Amino acid sequence: MLAGEGRVAVVDIGSNSIRLVVFDRLTRSPVAVHSEKVTCGLGRSLALTGRLDPNAVTCALANLPRYAAVCEAIGVARIDAVATAAVREAEDGPEFVAEIERRCGWRVRTLSAAEEARLSALGVIAGDPEADGLMGDQGGASIELVVLDKGRPGRTALLPIGPMQLLQESRGDIEAAAELLKRRFDPPDWFAEVSGKPFYAVGGAWRALAKLHIERTNYPLHVVHGYTLRRREAEDLASLVARLGPDEIRSLSRRVRDRAETLPFAALAMKRLLGLLRPRRVVFSAFGLREGQMFSLLPE
Repeated sequence: MLAGEGRVAVVDIGSNSIRLVVFDRLTRSPVAVHSEKVTCGLGRSLALTGRLDPNAVTCALANLPRYAAVCEAIGVARIDAVATAAVREAEDGPEFVAEIERRCGWRVRTLSAAEEARLSALGVIAGDPEADGLMGDQGGASIELVVLDKGRPGRTALLPIGPMQLLQESRGDIEAAAELLKRRFDPPDWFAEVSGKPFYAVGGAWRALAKLHIERTNYPLHVVHGYTLRRREAEDLASLVARLGPDEIRSLSRRVRDRAETLPFAALAMKRLLGLLRPRRVVFSAFGLREGQMFSLLPE
């Protein structure tokens, strides 16, 4: 497919949600003409069972064929379906992928940790060509870290501390989750080199933190992309949310209700990361893996 020829869809089969985004065409600045998600929670029981959550699999297999029908109805020329950490790590991941391919007629690419990190970084760069600092993509099962060097992706690291995993292994106890983080948050050797530089926060859970801050402060623009906080503001926000229960989070905002159970654990991970990295500021990016997949298709 050549740049500019026909609509392109990216199906992102994540650990928490499954998303479909249809872009108008393959171009440097694509426009999303259709976007939707279903919060299935494929990685909900992964840490305890090593398998995808059975109810989530049922949910996914009910909705993905509908995504295929939507793509056909609106004239999509190309569909790129990618699966991330939960499918990659689950014992029954290959079986699940084969069933998607049978039902939808797609080829599903299960991304390696390095590929997932690279695409998320390319998404940030697509939205900010001069991005310089460290990107962190918080998924349901992991955090991918990528150094950004003035618009170029650099070294990567994978931290197996997603909010779903913390929720499961701590059995919902935030103090126990904090202890898990202390033991497992092993920064890479190069971490000190990016200390103090901006931190680019990617992923639905961390975007939900930005949405909460926008509402609590009555910020006039409800736009997450590019929303920026000083480190202390971001740490205070993460500390606050980490102390809240699911019902309290649901009462704060309708926009984050679907993440009420996992959001305190995502906030806890951000607090730990910021305490070690000490960035000047935190920049929230609405662009990530899906936009990075589009960016990766562009010719030089």
